[in-house]
Formats: sequence, structure tokens, C-alpha cells
Amino acid sequence: MPTLENEIRDFIVTTVVEYMNHPIAPDEVGFESPLGSGGIDLDSLSLIELTMRLERRFNVQFPETDIEPLGAMTLGKLAASIVERGATV
Repeated sequence: MPTLENEIRDFIVTTVVEYMNHPIAPDEVGFESPLGSGGIDLDSLSLIELTMRLERRFNVQFPETDIEPLGAMTLGKLAASIVERGATV
């Protein structure tokens, strides 16, 4: 049975690859992959777009001050953060 964190991870990877046209291989992205440089390599505008999509999909809120620090997180930490923010499906 998939966990909520796995569902969030899959949503992020699908969003980044298919809708944001970011050139990463989905099978090479794991929970330890950094969102910023050295990993998925999302810039600040991509992080804003991703958080907007996450807010709509999982009914969570990201204050503007929380968006820039996301670039220093791993995919797993972001998924855990979304669960902590009260994500719903």
C-alpha cells in the first residue's frame, strides 16, 4: 500500500518531468535527491510553480518565506514537510 509520502514523491517527479519539462530521468530520482543544485536542479521560479501545484493537489499552504529554503531540501524532506503541513488527498 503506497504511503502518502510516496504519493507526494510521485506527484513531484511527474510534475517536474511532464508538466514543467525538466530534463531528469524519473527512475534516477529518490527520496535523497536534492531539489536544488546537485540533484533535481530546480531554480527559484520552478520551486514557486511546484509549490503552487503542491498546494492545490494536497491542500497545504507554503508561506512565501518557506519557498526559497525548499531548494536546500531533499525530495524526501519535502514530502515529509507536506505531510506535516496536513496534506490530504
